[in-house]
Amino acid sequence: MRILDRKGRLFGKINIIDLTIILIIVLIAGAVYHVYFREDESAQVLAHRIEYDIELAARPETLVEVIAVGDNIWDSVRGHYLGTVVDKQVRPATKVSEDMVKGKYIVAKIPNMYDVIITLEANGRVTPYSILAEGIEVKVGQRIYVKGKGYASPGFIVGLRYDE
Repeated sequence: MRILDRKGRLFGKINIIDLTIILIIVLIAGAVYHVYFREDESAQVLAHRIEYDIELAARPETLVEVIAVGDNIWDSVRGHYLGTVVDKQVRPATKVSEDMVKGKYIVAKIPNMYDVIITLEANGRVTPYSILAEGIEVKVGQRIYVKGKGYASPGFIVGLRYDE
């Protein structure tokens, strides 16, 4: 049996032109994968200890008292683990309102309400494109729904730090 027969077929089964077209398609697919789907060397994933601050604004005193350092915090919407509370700061809640007569802004305390900033510590990954804490992407300004043992509250991420 010859490699090419009289009709130009390889081993009598595959046409050499068809084989050339298949090889070209495979090469193009490999090039597309290389350009669009290959992991860039500069995008190395690094393991870090992530700390981020979540502000729970204008919360009642009963919620403030329940939050404690060492609490495990979860996302109350998706159920993902977010981290452990390592610090808690409490300050009186304030509201900015406009005094139309004097043309000024007034900062007034909201009675019996407090702003709580909890600092969470989590294991995370840092890439050139995102910061992931326990697998969840975190960004300053992001709205987040937290829950701990006996409480739940919406808040915003107001600070983000990680080890270099």
